[in-house]
Amino acid sequence: MECYPETASSIKNSTCVLAPEVTPGPYYHTSGHPIRNSMAEWQLGLPFVMNVGVIDVETCKPVPNVLVDLWHANATGFYAGHNPKPKEVVAQPATSGIRQGLLPAFKRTDDTATWLRGAWPTDGNGVAQFTSVFPGYYTGRATHVHLKVHPEWRTLPNGTFESRRLVHTGQFFVDDLLNEEIDKLQPYSENPIRHLSGRGRTRNWEDSLHIFDEAHRGGYMPTFDIEPLGMVLSQGLVGFVTVGVNMSANFESVWHPNMGTPDPVVVPKKEGPRSVEL
Repeated sequence: MECYPETASSIKNSTCVLAPEVTPGPYYHTSGHPIRNSMAEWQLGLPFVMNVGVIDVETCKPVPNVLVDLWHANATGFYAGHNPKPKEVVAQPATSGIRQGLLPAFKRTDDTATWLRGAWPTDGNGVAQFTSVFPGYYTGRATHVHLKVHPEWRTLPNGTFESRRLVHTGQFFVDDLLNEEIDKLQPYSENPIRHLSGRGRTRNWEDSLHIFDEAHRGGYMPTFDIEPLGMVLSQGLVGFVTVGVNMSANFESVWHPNMGTPDPVVVPKKEGPRSVEL
């Protein structure tokens, strides 16, 4: 996949609003996310450049050298390492419980797959840029990109990382009108649930567990500001989004829809710059 990314020289939206904590979902790999900003590997799809800015809401200034950790589904709605059987894909979603509106989480069947997963540090302007493909959708979920923000971390010999502290877990979204246009393109048009009766695309306002709504709490805006990379849609898109974090936080609890936002464990701030190994 070739992309022609626009360099984000500074954070595009500098609104100093704390991003709410939302669920990481069942497809995060606690080990194995490579340190890289080119995430697509061999996955097909619309080129998508993501510029993620990080702001400290305590100072309202950009934060350099924090690790932005992203993962998302491919064009037809599957995550790397989780390969469901056809009958699992067309099963009926849960009607109650913590996964209401969703299918049972697909088991991890491949420990080596890393496509559409990657982590990269913010630059001196507080921006981390990634190249990927535009994410697809799956039963019960609006189109989204997951992220975590790690201020203290170290590189491991295998090119992945170990996190020493987590200050944010969230999700980014895309405007529904744009999603509908992309649905017409290959390979998005081959999504296995697209034409299933009563299924198909989940709009933002229909997002299961109210995750889209939860992500907007406190006035935060989790939707990408998107611009074209060329004259036609098929040439790709670039998305800009800013995440406001509390750099004194240390999140250790897990979000679920009946808990709301976990309380951060406040940790002492360290003197001097954070060390980053690359």
